[in-house]
Amino acid sequence: MISRRRFAMLGGTAAAAALFSRFDARIAKAAPPAGPVRFLAVRTPHGVDRDFWIPRQMSGAEPATADEALSGLTFEYENSILNALMPWRDQITVLDGLDTQCVKENTRANLYAFHGHNEQGTMLTGAQAPADRGGNFDNHPSLDFWLHGQLGAPVLLTASVEGAGTWKCMSFDSAGIPRDAETSPAKLFQQAFPADFVPPDPGDPVVDYVPGENRIVTHGQNALTKLEARLQGVERDKITAHREAMKKLASTGTPPPLVGQCTTSGTDVPTVNGGVGDYSNVENVTRAHAAVIAQSFACGRSMCATLRILDDYPNYYTEIPEVQASGAAALYGADFRFHENLVHDYWGASGSNLATLRQGYCAGQRWAAGHFAAVLDELSKVIDPYDPNGGSMLDNTIVFWHNEFGHDGHDNQHTRHPAIIAGGGNRTLKLGRYLRLRDISGSARVPHNKLLTSICHAVGQTGVQFFGDRDLVDRPEYQGPLLPLMV
Repeated sequence: MISRRRFAMLGGTAAAAALFSRFDARIAKAAPPAGPVRFLAVRTPHGVDRDFWIPRQMSGAEPATADEALSGLTFEYENSILNALMPWRDQITVLDGLDTQCVKENTRANLYAFHGHNEQGTMLTGAQAPADRGGNFDNHPSLDFWLHGQLGAPVLLTASVEGAGTWKCMSFDSAGIPRDAETSPAKLFQQAFPADFVPPDPGDPVVDYVPGENRIVTHGQNALTKLEARLQGVERDKITAHREAMKKLASTGTPPPLVGQCTTSGTDVPTVNGGVGDYSNVENVTRAHAAVIAQSFACGRSMCATLRILDDYPNYYTEIPEVQASGAAALYGADFRFHENLVHDYWGASGSNLATLRQGYCAGQRWAAGHFAAVLDELSKVIDPYDPNGGSMLDNTIVFWHNEFGHDGHDNQHTRHPAIIAGGGNRTLKLGRYLRLRDISGSARVPHNKLLTSICHAVGQTGVQFFGDRDLVDRPEYQGPLLPLMV
């Protein structure tokens, strides 16, 4: 829990994170951040039909232009998937036409040149998928793992609502090895908060780090000035540029007061242990994981996290009343399974069968969108202690929601990959927008690596111009941020 009392910094790690974010924001010349920016990736299963995932005009037509305000569009139409996001339209951006193109490059041996069941690991690594579909990503870390190393915090949280194990993993270490996800919110909390963790006393004065920061920045300036006077040409220009850059980092005045207080103790373990049981408990476990992540972000225990909301198995989607009522179950009988039957057959169906399957498919994905909305709701409930404006954790977190598959035939779904950016992107990323990135029916592709680079910029890593597979680093079409998304 976070109150609106003053917040005492949580030791050197949190201070370093805040300092890093502030300095890099100046270098990027972005709007001043209200607090350090965190990163959360969320994934749901079963692919998506792009035509029922995008927002539409009130008439039912597709958005008229490639960049439109979501406030003038709607998610409420027949078989729409994203109905639950109507209240969040100002805090999300829908990316239409993003592709996991890297899986098709096949630049070296032992690769799987499709996007299917285990290839969704490419969504956060930006790397080509291994031929061993249960294997590793060959020295390609995932974005959460890499950013965790750059931003500095004690814990990298990796959570999953069931679907444990490394099959369909989201997070990969520096060697590209899958990282186990924690399915119990109670155990996730204990990873973030040791049993003896005690929040700071609200009566403690706020530490002013500005004098110390300025001493670091200005250290050795006199010696550099003397060296500059002795040099000529390029070498002198380098010293001059360095001194000028250091001057710009120096803080002026005192930092704005912090407005919150971390009140979470190591003994405040949630009672939710991760057992789902049936479809009706999925949201409860999802919210519990999201609440732990929000608390750990607020208390400086973590800066990055991933949350996997179910996999293809177990098939809780089969139990959803709207799915059962769609008529899809009647097509298959008592052994009907959402994934093996409906999802596998969807892309090859036609006529009345397609209409029935579509109703069930979209109902299942609409249920999943409700879980993502629940994550946004939990982040919005927690005040960010580092934000002088009293903003929430949602305001100061880049949330990247994606699906394991894109649009098209099952197990070859590398195009039109559903992606939504939510939360704290309004400093460097556009929010409240529908962005069509390319001709949806054309052959051009927009590599999702550019989105990963955009996220790097949004959290202060503005020197990053490529994130992903080592064989693609010099390919121009993979480099730089996703410009339509950048402010």
